[in-house]
Amino acid sequence: MAFSGLHEPMLARSGKLPTSGDYSYEVKWDGFRAIVSTEGTLRVRSRRGWNMTEHVLFLEHLPARGVFDGELVALDEDGKPDFPVICECVLQRQNHVALTLMIFDVLSVGGDDCTRLPYSKRRTILEELNLNSERWRTPQTFDDGEALWHAVCTHELEDVVAKKRSSRYVAGERGWIKTKNRAYWRWEMEREGALKARRPHQFV
Repeated sequence: MAFSGLHEPMLARSGKLPTSGDYSYEVKWDGFRAIVSTEGTLRVRSRRGWNMTEHVLFLEHLPARGVFDGELVALDEDGKPDFPVICECVLQRQNHVALTLMIFDVLSVGGDDCTRLPYSKRRTILEELNLNSERWRTPQTFDDGEALWHAVCTHELEDVVAKKRSSRYVAGERGWIKTKNRAYWRWEMEREGALKARRPHQFV
């Protein structure tokens, strides 16, 4: 069931990769968005507010107290996200595959709110926590968006996300820009789904 005890995530809008301005660039990991709180009892919510906590109890061992934004992924033997496997694990409650949380933002730490800080400062705080293990990682960010875009396409990954270094974390706002890799295997399915959602309902 849905619950409202955690922040709504900040979102991204589709757009052309920005090549000027004060941006930081990241890989978009293909998995399930997760807002994770380790302040007190573990709580994990999905992008749409569903309580995912029971599926990711391993995050109780996350060695930092705070609220974090990230993507739950199932990585294959090449280190690439396997979306069908994570669907099987989470939606069908098959826990035979170890999931990994890719942590890309921090909303609070040690009880201090970080959402009003610029992204560059939040990123510094996150990196200083050194959240890296087999079950959680802090993926690298990049200054050269075009180089990252070519790498994403070469390695058949999903998207690149651009974030302004000066931006605050605003729940529900589409303040980030994601540039989609149209050669990615799920792109056409997502496109068709988006088109169907925009069509008016027809009654028969």
